Amino acid sequence: MNNYFLKALNQENEAPYIPVWLLRQAGRYMPEYREVRSQYKDFFEMIKKPEICKELTLQPLNAFDLDAAITFTDILTIPDALGLKVNFVKGKGPIFEKSLSSMDKLDLNTNEFHDKIQYVYSATSLIKENVNVPLIGFTGSPWTLFVYMFYGQSPKDFKSIQSYISENSRDAETYLQILTDCCIEYAKRQVQHGADCIQIFDSWAGILENNYVDFSLKYVNQIYEALNGEVPLILYNRGKLLSTFIHESSFKAYSINSSDQIENYIDEDITIQGNLNPDFFKKNEEEIKLKVHEIFTKFKDRKNYIFNVGEGLTPDLDPEKIKIFLKTLRSLNSQ
Repeated sequence: MNNYFLKALNQENEAPYIPVWLLRQAGRYMPEYREVRSQYKDFFEMIKKPEICKELTLQPLNAFDLDAAITFTDILTIPDALGLKVNFVKGKGPIFEKSLSSMDKLDLNTNEFHDKIQYVYSATSLIKENVNVPLIGFTGSPWTLFVYMFYGQSPKDFKSIQSYISENSRDAETYLQILTDCCIEYAKRQVQHGADCIQIFDSWAGILENNYVDFSLKYVNQIYEALNGEVPLILYNRGKLLSTFIHESSFKAYSINSSDQIENYIDEDITIQGNLNPDFFKKNEEEIKLKVHEIFTKFKDRKNYIFNVGEGLTPDLDPEKIKIFLKTLRSLNSQ
């Protein structure tokens, strides 16, 4: 198996080889994905089929030379399995049948949690059997899942949730602890079924400011402590600079935003990935190749660097531009 990605996660990549994977490397920018997606009315109907998840996970590996696979699923599998039915509505995104913004209390059914989410574990096993690179499992952070549970959809403003956690901090902490316990077991079972590392997506970290540690970081730290020693863990915080919380974090690997700078952290005792704005792939071929050379020259001798983008790949990107980038990087890696 190609282990450059795992070596870099452990700060042990001695080769002049930059491992690479991409946030949302499987998905809407690929014609192959859109063809499969068109066969399903509902997104959740599609991802609850392990064979389809395997196919979607393998699509970018077949198209590009990547150093890791990431299981094709969604962070909202957890609230859906807890009894908060989630529907994906075209043009609106995820819509919950129940939410805290419309109800005084949410009953989270943990009794059948693993049975209802078994399709992710089955997909993980199936994918693992069909890849020769490390497999990344993932979960949303407890805070990010709580944000969706509160609004019942992607939030449009953040005032009401700020008011809620201020006025109902104990209730919020109760929900967050339930979600944390579920995330820990969910991640552990992904590892048992073949995941070589776990990435935690704190996609709504940016909502929190001075209270970030209390309502998010302390819970993802629990996940780290529960799995530390089993597999490497990566924390991705959208909307926050790593410098604002790194000293209170347990993690040893981070995926950082496009607004942050790799150079600020590459000398720390951690692994860093991310940072490049995916819009860069809209530039012309010459600019793309120049950027690859710049990145390779800067990071080829680093034991703790993984190339990635700072946000997920978007549907308006041309896969051919991504292929140019990766082929150029591979040509340098092989020298």
